[in-house]
Parts: sequence; structure tokens; C-alpha cells
Amino acid sequence: MVTPKKQILKDEPVPFRLYAVASSLSVSQMVWSLNRVCNLLLKQNTNLEEQLGFPAFTDRETYSSTVLTLVGNKVAGKTLYPKLANIDFILEVSGLTDDDYFNNIIKNIKTIKGVQVVSEVQPSLLKRKNPYCSE
Repeated sequence: MVTPKKQILKDEPVPFRLYAVASSLSVSQMVWSLNRVCNLLLKQNTNLEEQLGFPAFTDRETYSSTVLTLVGNKVAGKTLYPKLANIDFILEVSGLTDDDYFNNIIKNIKTIKGVQVVSEVQPSLLKRKNPYCSE
């Protein structure tokens, strides 16, 4: 009798990108500005806030196969990602999108008054393999 081979099933990684945003804006001002300038519908994500202990906002409605999540990197003297201590927000874009989409988001965020820096961060720098919010 032949013994069956074991098969290891792996989930396909969910594509996502992270953007570090340095800004003098408060969390509510940043959410309002992103919603206005990028035509988003960021809403408070209380489940993620409870999990992280940092403010979080998610948009699952604007694009059918893309989820955007804004997480505050600093709260009451604590930093979510100490490697990015000078960064105020992390914007996560997960799901299916193209490079033009990413470039357009960065371009629009840079037009917000009070935003000093927007740059892409490799998830591996923050030891992230999966997005906070997937589609």
C-alpha cells in the first residue's frame, strides 16, 4: 500500500503597500484631508484600534478590490513603530491596484497642507507579512 504524501497549503500573500507620512496635522485633520483630497471614505476602525492601541481608520467602500487603512504612529508618548519615530501616520493600501494608482495617491497626499513627507516603506522593515485590513 502506498502512503499518501503530505501536502502543505500556503495562503497566497495579500499584496499591500505601506506609506509613511510625516505631518503636523492631528489624526482627525489628516482623515478629513485624505477623504477630501483623495476622494476616500475613511471611517474609524474600532476593532483595529482596540487591537493596536492606536487610532485607525479604514476605507473599504471607495474601491471594490482595495482597502485603505490609516494608522496613527504616535499616541500619548507611545510609538507604534519605533523604527519610524519621526513618522506620524502609516497608510496601508491592500488589495489589487496598479502603479498609477499608488503614484496618484502619493501625489495627492503631498498636496495636503501640513504634510512634510510621504514615502513608501517596505513591510519587511516593520516586520509585517500581512495587511491590517485585507479585502
